[in-house]
Amino acid sequence: MAAKRFENLMGAGIMEEDESKGIKSMSEKLERMCPCYAEIDVIFGHKPNVTPIASYDSQEKDIFNGDDDVVLLDKQSKSIMHSTQKHNQALTPNLNDKSGSRKRPMDMFAPTYANLLESRQKACETNENACLEWERERWNEDKASNMEKQWFEEVKLQKQMEFEEKQHTNKYEFEKKSGIGNVNLRKSNARWISL
Repeated sequence: MAAKRFENLMGAGIMEEDESKGIKSMSEKLERMCPCYAEIDVIFGHKPNVTPIASYDSQEKDIFNGDDDVVLLDKQSKSIMHSTQKHNQALTPNLNDKSGSRKRPMDMFAPTYANLLESRQKACETNENACLEWERERWNEDKASNMEKQWFEEVKLQKQMEFEEKQHTNKYEFEKKSGIGNVNLRKSNARWISL
């Protein structure tokens, strides 16, 4: 039972059934399980020495949390303990280390604050300049729009005057041909047309 649990946890182990088949080492078992084991072993190294996944208790108890049924080979248990402790030490910082590398000097923040303040002032100036530029563009657009409106009004007034002049001329010509109308009126129209 313990060997079966070990095989389930570690994914490795030599069972009694394997011994009856003539398998005496882990590498022989792996060679039978995987036909490419020899090539993989050359690439990745000797597989039985590879550390399997293990849980490490923070109270530094046994690796398997007190399971006495587990049977480990001496070589494998040493490699598990060594690599697990080494792995945990690499992941967690040493709290007893009092080196000054973690402390930052206060003058380190002063240039950052000064740079932040300077960049903020530049941003305000840039924003003011952008607002002034926008106002200038808006004024130019309004001016151009007003000039177009003024030009349109001038052209409209000129066309209206031409139309009224033509209308008076036609009315005068009509009255002249038909003999209708006042002579004084004709003279005033003639004067108005000549202006």
